[in-house]
Amino acid sequence: MAAIAAIVILPILGILVLAKAKWVHKELPYLGETITAADGTKEYHTVSDINLINQHGQPITLDDFDSSIVVANIFFASCAEVCPAMNKQVQVIAEEFQAFPNVRFLTITIDPEHDSVPVLATYANAYKADLYKRTFATGSKREIYDWVMNDLLLATEQRGQDFIHDDKVVIIDKSRHIRGILETSGKTLTEKLEKVKRIQDDINNLLYEYRKNDLDK
Repeated sequence: MAAIAAIVILPILGILVLAKAKWVHKELPYLGETITAADGTKEYHTVSDINLINQHGQPITLDDFDSSIVVANIFFASCAEVCPAMNKQVQVIAEEFQAFPNVRFLTITIDPEHDSVPVLATYANAYKADLYKRTFATGSKREIYDWVMNDLLLATEQRGQDFIHDDKVVIIDKSRHIRGILETSGKTLTEKLEKVKRIQDDINNLLYEYRKNDLDK
């Protein structure tokens, strides 16, 4: 757990770069298989429900995230490099959207045999998870792997230790459609900032889409 003992906060210069960058609205795609009916209506890939247990030992499902945009990613607590770097990126984004109750973050372990609820709680506390609407969760390994690969469309191949691994986040809209699968890793601070900005922009695009739909009613 030493890798997450301290959360690295982006330098002030980096935050200023993000603050000055302009957001330009664009319509997000629907990812995954799309079925078009004879009348032209479309049925988009939909993320199915899953039974999980959060860092407080409470059973949860996607119903607990109803009416929210969900930013999901996978990790395992003993991961020394990729996961801490990815979760720091996710944390920066979570802090940006702290004031938005309809934007939430779901981080799921793909090593449930070792990432018990106490381990998750320690990991989550390092990121002040409850304050920033982040849920760390565990569950059945078989169900998680099936869900990550077939529903989240992540990690199509397994790499070592029988673990799937991916540094991306998945943006799920309120109808459980996938609207973005975005990388978090970068070799330099500038690249990391660009990845954060891209994810923030896509979340803002979805928020704009819902505000516009509300105004059009």
